[in-house]
Amino acid sequence: MKTAQDFIKEINKSAELQNAIKAIKDKDALAAFLKKNDVEGAVEDFGKALQAKQDDEGELTDDAAEAVAGGGWASDLWHYFFG
Repeated sequence: MKTAQDFIKEINKSAELQNAIKAIKDKDALAAFLKKNDVEGAVEDFGKALQAKQDDEGELTDDAAEAVAGGGWASDLWHYFFG
């Protein structure tokens, strides 16, 4: 299995994975996507990894911070961080 951090790096290098994750519409679909791609942990872990990546690069946007604090699902964060 790969970590969420490793998978984020993989996504950054793959247009196919970027398109796939941007098409995800809900938390259950994201969980299935992570499982299919052999990513360890839960959707929340993926969200935390995205938040950590953003912390390394700068301040979270208000919307992204709200998504993390309010239990928003990671694909929302993906859109904030990676367009």
